[in-house]
Amino acid sequence: MISGGLLRERLRDAWTEMRENPGRSILQTLGVVLGVASVLGGFSISDSQRKRSEELFVRIGGLDKLNVQPNAVVREGAPTALETANLGLRAADGDSGRAIEKNPVEGVSLQKLARARVRSFYADQERQISGVGGDFFAINGYAIETGRGFSSHEVENASPVAVLGSEAASVLFPTGDVVGSTIRVGDLPVVVVGVLQEKIFRFRENQGNVFAWRNRIIALPSRLVSRRLNGDAYQRLDKVTFRIRDLGQMALFSRRLTSALKSNHRLQQDFRLDDVNARIRRQQSQGDVYDLIFLLSGVLALLGGGMVNVNIQLATLRERVREVGVKMAIGASGGEIFREFLTEALLLTGFGAVAGMAVGVAFSKIITASIRIPLSMAASSFVWATLMALVFGFVFALYPAWKASRLSPMEALHYE
Repeated sequence: MISGGLLRERLRDAWTEMRENPGRSILQTLGVVLGVASVLGGFSISDSQRKRSEELFVRIGGLDKLNVQPNAVVREGAPTALETANLGLRAADGDSGRAIEKNPVEGVSLQKLARARVRSFYADQERQISGVGGDFFAINGYAIETGRGFSSHEVENASPVAVLGSEAASVLFPTGDVVGSTIRVGDLPVVVVGVLQEKIFRFRENQGNVFAWRNRIIALPSRLVSRRLNGDAYQRLDKVTFRIRDLGQMALFSRRLTSALKSNHRLQQDFRLDDVNARIRRQQSQGDVYDLIFLLSGVLALLGGGMVNVNIQLATLRERVREVGVKMAIGASGGEIFREFLTEALLLTGFGAVAGMAVGVAFSKIITASIRIPLSMAASSFVWATLMALVFGFVFALYPAWKASRLSPMEALHYE
């Protein structure tokens, strides 16, 4: 109770001193305001960019994917007999991945690309064709709007069926009635069995749809594309994708998959693995550099403000020498004087931190509005800004408070 009463009294005295000297109090809090606003504003802008990027990756099917693509082994000289005999990336490689012991795979996507003339009653265009199999639509973030996707029987038997993206459907069939209609891909008639939902994502409000190209997809079973469009009896693929939900198992699975695929490819590593999550982490590490820069700018602002505060508090101490002497003469100890000055400095720091947060939020809203992305602020940004303000406020208040506590009561009472 006694310590609580003393604390309330110190807070009351500190508030009275601040209220009676508003100009001096504002100058002391200004450095804290700028430092906190700098840290919070910088972090929030970085958080907003990172959050938007994460939303983008979720829309394209997530980061929990491992891509396998063909990779030319021979860079110089003539290929060896083993290299020539290899059949390349095939559906059997996807089966090998599924067969790995303690398999973390939750889905496998197959893809084979081709170019072909696509015709309907309303349009005639050269288009890219995607031969797909396995869990292609789910892994790549597609959803069926009307009709259906491919059955496993249609994929296995290379049935002449197609699923269209929203843009492809609107171009080939502008009047609607897409499902059940026939298009010609090259010289091959195929029946449209489904239409995909339109995918829309704008990183910034004034930016075009970054998924526009994904809405152009014309998907056929991968075996149909390999056999009929490419004339490839070995049914080679351009990409096999594995979905690994537990990212902690990605590295181990990559090593096991590499070993399995090398066995399939006569010990020739004519393929390359791409861990999507690791690649994106490397790209986003640049954001950590920006966070460090924003943090250092806040530290510099707090350092500058702290040094100004020390000078102001020492100047204030000269004006309050007699006040300190009277308090010490009636029984206040040096420790109590030290705590009183420290309390006042920390209270000013607290007000500065609150004001700095308000300025930082306003600054962040202005910047994110100007670049047209939604504002996202992590709780950790507020914690970092507050902790830094309190630490610097405490450190820079120590010397003036110590000076005040060392005053001699008799000298203070006689000070003019």
